[in-house]
Amino acid sequence: MTKIQIGQVQFFCMMVLFLFGTAVLLDIGSGAMQDAWLVSLISPLFGGAVFYLYYYLFTKFPDKSLIEYTKIIWGKYLGSIVGLSYIIYFIYIAARVLRDFLEMLVISPYFRTSMTTLGICIMLVLIYAVNLGIEVFSRVAVICFAIMLFSLFVINTMYVIGGYISPENIIPVLSNGLKPIIKEVFPLGITVPYGELITFTMLLPYINNKKKVMKTGLFAIACTGLYLTFNMLMLISVIGPDLIIRSAFPSLTAVSNINIADFIQRLDTLIITLMVILGFVKITIFFFCGVMGINQLFSMKPHLLINYSVGGMILFFSIIIASTYQEHLQEGLDLVPYYLHIPFQIMIPFALLLTLLINEKILKKPYKA
Repeated sequence: MTKIQIGQVQFFCMMVLFLFGTAVLLDIGSGAMQDAWLVSLISPLFGGAVFYLYYYLFTKFPDKSLIEYTKIIWGKYLGSIVGLSYIIYFIYIAARVLRDFLEMLVISPYFRTSMTTLGICIMLVLIYAVNLGIEVFSRVAVICFAIMLFSLFVINTMYVIGGYISPENIIPVLSNGLKPIIKEVFPLGITVPYGELITFTMLLPYINNKKKVMKTGLFAIACTGLYLTFNMLMLISVIGPDLIIRSAFPSLTAVSNINIADFIQRLDTLIITLMVILGFVKITIFFFCGVMGINQLFSMKPHLLINYSVGGMILFFSIIIASTYQEHLQEGLDLVPYYLHIPFQIMIPFALLLTLLINEKILKKPYKA
């Protein structure tokens, strides 16, 4: 594990791209209508607290991943069961994210292409990325980050130049009170995307400067939260809160409206390219965590067969996970946050922390990392 080194810049770029992922694609917080931007502004505060929970556990076992120190804290048998559950969770969420991006591609540019064909093509690229290793992938993330910054700058500039911004869409603020905002923040606004940083508990042991992990992580969360707030303000200003709720992919809807002098138009191609990059990064990180978890849980050496097997499972589950996009979206927004995200992102890590503190502070039984 010590042979692999991920720098702070690479770590920052990976985290920001991961957090952007489906958060930019979907309409998280839209239930608060014109106050949806407040959901994006408040959620990172809780997201930072969740990340601190992961970081604290990491400081106790700086050279161990979540799968490894779970067995240390809870013992071989219970720890292995929980570890296996996390592996299944990583694979399942990777399948859900893949389905999100497959739906976007099928709805927009590849409406004549079957979802299975697109899924196979994307999965081959994902498997290739996993085969190259996390260190190579972290370098690619820096390039993807630069592309993302350029794409977002161009798109937002076009909104301004084209005169598509209508500030009146944002008001009145808090017209329905705080209840809709609180409902959107918890649990969905916290668990997606910030709670999904549970994946980085598998990657933190690879960071070369472990003392700066917390500072870099919080900075990435803050930057992401500020931009998602700005992005939601732009979307509400451009297409209005009503259309955000009705649209399957609000960002794509907003960009498709851009037409400056009948010359600059069809920028939806740019947003689709950006979404594919973000999807690639997010799915690959979940993919990596699933593969690493298997290798660590069963004490196996990395093997191509494991990579192809996990990739095949992700693709298979992404296709059969729901019969329609609406069914998939309903499961992802109404069921998954409560029955999967909260237990795996908050409850189990908190229980690990509680067990750790009881044994160390009360029973005086320190763990050996």
